[in-house]
Amino acid sequence: MIPVLEAVGIQKSFGGVRALKGVSLDVRTGEVHGLVGENGAGKSTLIKIFAGAVAPDGGEIRLHEKRVEHLTPAKSKALGISVIYQQPALFPDLTVAENIALAHESQGAFRRIDWRQRNEHAAKLLERVGAAMRPQSRVSSLSMPEQQLVEIAKAVDAAARLVIMDEPTASLGDRDAKNLFRIVDELKKSGTAVIYISHRFEELFALADRVTVLRDGESMGTFPMPEMTNRELIRLMVGRDLDAVFPERNCAIGEPVLEVRHLSCASRGVHDVSFVLRRGECWV
Repeated sequence: MIPVLEAVGIQKSFGGVRALKGVSLDVRTGEVHGLVGENGAGKSTLIKIFAGAVAPDGGEIRLHEKRVEHLTPAKSKALGISVIYQQPALFPDLTVAENIALAHESQGAFRRIDWRQRNEHAAKLLERVGAAMRPQSRVSSLSMPEQQLVEIAKAVDAAARLVIMDEPTASLGDRDAKNLFRIVDELKKSGTAVIYISHRFEELFALADRVTVLRDGESMGTFPMPEMTNRELIRLMVGRDLDAVFPERNCAIGEPVLEVRHLSCASRGVHDVSFVLRRGECWV
């Protein structure tokens, strides 16, 4: 199978800091490819290089086996790469339909805009991605999950061949996250490649076919997701076993510092919650 994207020996330094030290990976058609690593491992720098926002110092990028040089944001977009960042890059004072249109309509100083067609087109895209909002809504009035859905609608509209999602569920609730998983599955079935960046391993095991692990700017390898475990992913990310990362400690538990009895809040879905938090305890 011909990879959609190949990165070979990508290097990048910022001043005296080497952010990427010869990172290589390939992403295949119809594949969800997980990308994991600790903060500072080089994930953000790598996807910015794919997006054309940052130029690498060395290495090679190939799209469908053709080498790509001097990648810019416009060129990356034209080649079918769409990046959905953790913070959506939308124009807050424009409507949803206008933001979507900016991503695909031809540009020109003198042209007639078919507002009805633009809004109808946006409405179909929003319905496809499960977004319950009006095309005429201003982006500034939308929640963060709703803005992410607009970004996804833009990627779908562009018929992107590679969609990169950076921590897409960080601000999503369970319902919105399930809808996102549905969209990822649809993209995969349509032949679109997806790079999925997340610290939530349960999402990777549910969605990813393979995973690439970065540590301190280096690739620790690419592995079939079914062959991985939480413990092995952590070992690859931090360079030591889980027991060494979180050694067992015996801590004395002290007197109560917080006690809650029969707490309820119907608007937040909280019903009859009781607990006691004691000095020396750490709850997750």
